[in-house]
Amino acid sequence: MIFLYVTQKPYFMLSSKKLIYFEGLNGLRFIAAFAVIVTHIELIKSSFGMKNYWKNPLVFNLGGLGVYFFFVLSGFLITYLLLAEKKRFHTIDIKSFYIRRILRIWPLYYAILFIGFFILPQFQYFEIPYLKNSFSENFSENLILYALILPNLAFSLYPSVPNIGQTWSIGVEEQFYLIWPWIILKSKYVVKTLLLIIIGLIAVKVGILILGNFYKDSSWYEPLKLFVAMSKFECMAIGGLGAYFVFTENKLLRYLNHKAFFLGSLLGTALLVFYTPNMIQDGIHLVYSLLFLFMIIYVSEFKKVPFLENSILNDLGKISYGIYMYHFMVIPAVLSCIKPYTNCMNEISFNVIIYFSVIILTVIVSKISYSILEKPIIKMKDKYAIIKSGEK
Repeated sequence: MIFLYVTQKPYFMLSSKKLIYFEGLNGLRFIAAFAVIVTHIELIKSSFGMKNYWKNPLVFNLGGLGVYFFFVLSGFLITYLLLAEKKRFHTIDIKSFYIRRILRIWPLYYAILFIGFFILPQFQYFEIPYLKNSFSENFSENLILYALILPNLAFSLYPSVPNIGQTWSIGVEEQFYLIWPWIILKSKYVVKTLLLIIIGLIAVKVGILILGNFYKDSSWYEPLKLFVAMSKFECMAIGGLGAYFVFTENKLLRYLNHKAFFLGSLLGTALLVFYTPNMIQDGIHLVYSLLFLFMIIYVSEFKKVPFLENSILNDLGKISYGIYMYHFMVIPAVLSCIKPYTNCMNEISFNVIIYFSVIILTVIVSKISYSILEKPIIKMKDKYAIIKSGEK
């Protein structure tokens, strides 16, 4: 369960350390991570020459949907924390904010970087066939960019690094965290600021597309287009906009307080996966972000989806960062082990074993990582928190 509480006399007239619950968000966080796993399993099955569902619209889009959801949720939670701190103390301790983000993100990120660059390449079981040659050709360049937490820039310039290519989104989030506290601190009119940011980012991306009419064949255009496309700051800003409405208890929220609206958001997402009108194709992530924001607000504010708050989903959501980071290592290892036996199994048995093995092994590795590496450091960041967030 996600919660926030203040460490000193709170601004909203609650008793000291009063918990404010954002119920169900851990459950949604795991579902988003699971969506990414499904897409990557089918992608790597394709690379192994196995029968796969990679080109199925639902499977193909699930991974992107999971990442968009993470972006919106990050914008929502971080903005809420910053607004609470600014309201209570009339400022934001940006140094402490950076330290908290470093302590939460960097240990696992750099552990994954080390494993991906120096450990896994020594073992054949972790090979991803279509990335094998490009990894050695661009090793130094990728290593430098990843070390600088610019995996999204590396991804736009070179083929994905095997087993850790999913970290591109961590780079996007870290770049967002670098500028976001300053924006919230300096903004007098938060809604206006966030709307201008969203509109401005959309304008930049439209401008990049227009440039393609003149520079499409230039060597720098495609990397620039990909880098800008991956930088989904507008998704996070949409999450921040929702956080402001929740934080200020805006009257608009009452329109979301209905199960039909939540179910409609789910249905709208499902329909768009299978059919996206051409006129909104390039901006579909904005539509998804709004739908995800409606879900997040409904779940966190109105507390009417009890299955998301069961203990299993809650625990899985708590380790979702690890699940997202480790699954791309587990998948090729499982496929390498099971490939020799593909002719001995029917398709259903084959897929059940793959999905069960990948999920169980990923959860075990993530749980161990959380207990040994992440949790002790998470405790360290508490002393830098004025408004705390975490697990009840």
